[in-house]
Amino acid sequence: MDMSTDSKNAILILENITLSFKGVKAITDISFNVYEGEICSVIGPNGAGKSSMLNVINGVYIPQEGRITFDGRQFKKMKPHTAATMGIARTFQNIALFKGMSTLDNIMSGRNLMMKATFWEHALGIGRAKREELEHREEVEKIIEFLGLQSLRKTPVASLAYGLQKRVELGRALAAEPKMLLLDEPMAGMTMEEKLDMSCFIQEVNRNFGTTIVLIEHDMGVVMDISDHVVVMDYGKKIGDGTPDEVMNNQDVIDAYLGVSH
Repeated sequence: MDMSTDSKNAILILENITLSFKGVKAITDISFNVYEGEICSVIGPNGAGKSSMLNVINGVYIPQEGRITFDGRQFKKMKPHTAATMGIARTFQNIALFKGMSTLDNIMSGRNLMMKATFWEHALGIGRAKREELEHREEVEKIIEFLGLQSLRKTPVASLAYGLQKRVELGRALAAEPKMLLLDEPMAGMTMEEKLDMSCFIQEVNRNFGTTIVLIEHDMGVVMDISDHVVVMDYGKKIGDGTPDEVMNNQDVIDAYLGVSH
């Protein structure tokens, strides 16, 4: 792939990714770019391989073939820690928060990679730890305000409504100041009102922070509304890649969604 042409401002380049589990292919020879500052949605019917693709991007799964280029660095094997330190943050289908901890503490946990003080400095509240905590707390308070969670900052997340827990999880991912945010079905299980709120927050994150976003979403209305770029998967293969309009008018995509090709 010639990086000097159409991929010059691609923050993520996936080339010929193939992933198998015990001989069964979850992803077959998929290539696509994610461009800096865009919202890219990965869509497709159930079992299309969408979550597997996110897991490849942030190093949870290692593909048998293909390579990943993120922010100019090329990898045959991306590791989760490398992905995180390079600026890839992630939310999950099933909320992965610390349920007994407050909204504030959950979002603070997203800053862990940035903390330089040692475990003992933090435990004893000495040295750099105190100063660091104040600096990170300041940034977290900005995120809490941005997400409209001020009145819930001390509330244990277990007692929050589902849509608010999803918002806290977004806050924790944002606390890492990512270059790219991976959102795995951020609106699954939400009411229409909660979906609208989350759509607005995703667009605001993209606009205000300049964060590149890759998301998996089933609600086609939401996808077509907020995406700059849509990649369509079906049975582990890429069947569409383009603007929302291009994808909506792609016959392979129409067939996959209407069940004609199955």
